[in-house]
Amino acid sequence: MAAYRQKKNTIVFVCFLLAACVCYLLTRSEPESFDVLMFCANFGIYAGLILFWIHTVRVRLLPTDAQRYILHAGRLMLVLLVMRVIKYRIIVSNVVLVRYLGYLYNVPMILIPAMFLMTAICIRRGNRGKGYREERKIMVPALVLVFLVLTNDIHYACYAPKVPMSQFDLSGGTFTYHFLFYVLYVWVSVTLTIGIVLLFIERGVWSSRTAIALILNIVLWISCIALCLFVFSRYDTKRPFNTPEVHIFAMLATFEICIRRRLIPHNENYAGFFAQLDVPVTITDVSFKPAYRTQKAVPASEEQLAGALIGPVHVNEDTRLSGIPVRAGFVFWTEDESELHRENRRLESAVEILSEENHLIEAEQKLREKQAQLAAQNLVYDRISEALYPKQKRIEELLERAKPGTPEFRGALAEVCVLNAYSKRKSNLLLLSEETLPARNRELFLALAETARFLRCCGVEAAAVGEEYSDVSLPMIHKLYDTFETVIEAYLPVLRRATISLIGDGVRLAVEATSHPDIPPTVLSVERLQSDDCTFLTIRGEEVSADE
Repeated sequence: MAAYRQKKNTIVFVCFLLAACVCYLLTRSEPESFDVLMFCANFGIYAGLILFWIHTVRVRLLPTDAQRYILHAGRLMLVLLVMRVIKYRIIVSNVVLVRYLGYLYNVPMILIPAMFLMTAICIRRGNRGKGYREERKIMVPALVLVFLVLTNDIHYACYAPKVPMSQFDLSGGTFTYHFLFYVLYVWVSVTLTIGIVLLFIERGVWSSRTAIALILNIVLWISCIALCLFVFSRYDTKRPFNTPEVHIFAMLATFEICIRRRLIPHNENYAGFFAQLDVPVTITDVSFKPAYRTQKAVPASEEQLAGALIGPVHVNEDTRLSGIPVRAGFVFWTEDESELHRENRRLESAVEILSEENHLIEAEQKLREKQAQLAAQNLVYDRISEALYPKQKRIEELLERAKPGTPEFRGALAEVCVLNAYSKRKSNLLLLSEETLPARNRELFLALAETARFLRCCGVEAAAVGEEYSDVSLPMIHKLYDTFETVIEAYLPVLRRATISLIGDGVRLAVEATSHPDIPPTVLSVERLQSDDCTFLTIRGEEVSADE
């Protein structure tokens, strides 16, 4: 489709070009108004073709430095056409102005090839070179040539007059060409040749069809110039075209061949491609003037576009604007974040629900911890109740039978005191655990001392003496203390004095009693040794370890 469109445009372009030639052939005809009409038609067709070509360059090429150079070349072509109109239709009687307009004819002839070479250098360097400064060095020799041509009246290096200066208007037979004129043609040839070679090198592939097209263009260019110089001028016949038009459209054809054969990169339907995109995208030049845009325009001001180059800008709540620089300007696009915002709101709602559920789970966990703690406490209390129930039952029975003022009351009260001391210390021991009990502890000594204190309240001289700390384990402490309590309860009715102390593997009691009662069965063995009036009772823990 693109190739068909290119052929169609070429055919239409050539047809209009031939129509312009026909119009020029009909100039210098009677009446004068018809002559003016044909000249204007000729100029209008030429100008329209050049403007159309400039428009196609804007559409097909991105707004790079290369595009700008080609557009400058197109403008210079228009300038050359306008100068021809001024020279031949407006100031025909002013010799000086006509002569200098002839000099100015050469300015586009010098600068247009320079623009072609600058385009080639720009494409060749890409993003690797030092920038436009390198290619603009080409303008130095070009401007030197322009200066030499415009100062021809001083040195006559380009056109040497054969008539007095008052008649020197560059018309046929009033001058001869000098070396600078030929230098101009060498300049055109060299710049165009170097430019074409650079473009072929950049492409990296030799195309015979492209080379043939360029050669045919040069041949046609030279042939038309030869017709103007050696046929139309020599025989003063009507001509369909002039030398400036030949130069203009030959150089235009050179640019066009390079563009169509992709020596100059382009996109034939770039604007149409962009227009069909659904995502809002805009390509601008450095002054933020849009070059290409999609059907959905980017809804942003220049201030917002400039801000988007620094960081994303929100044009509104749901539209995010982003931009990046490119070689020729900037690219901007927008993103619709409405769906993202909806998902965020849904996520926030879900987070709130999860937060509430987490609070419920946390409260439930705390409740379970409290229930577990209460269950553990109840378990400990059950153990304490189970262990102390016999003693509490015994205390209750003693208090029910004891009658104040009777001989048995004192003995019952003494036994109740000893049982209460045991209950208190036993409950404390049951609240301990192996994890909370230090390796070296005095829990057993404190329990023995508590019993000794209550024995003194009952009239028994009792004391806990010696080393307070021991490394007995908690289960062994319970067994030693239970055995000690059984011994004390057995000796309580006959006990007068008692000395209690810790030994390495158990507890030793030195007692003075009125008799020696039988000791009920105990958890640990009790050794009894009589020495004069003192009885030594030793409770050892090693035997229990052996039994266990």
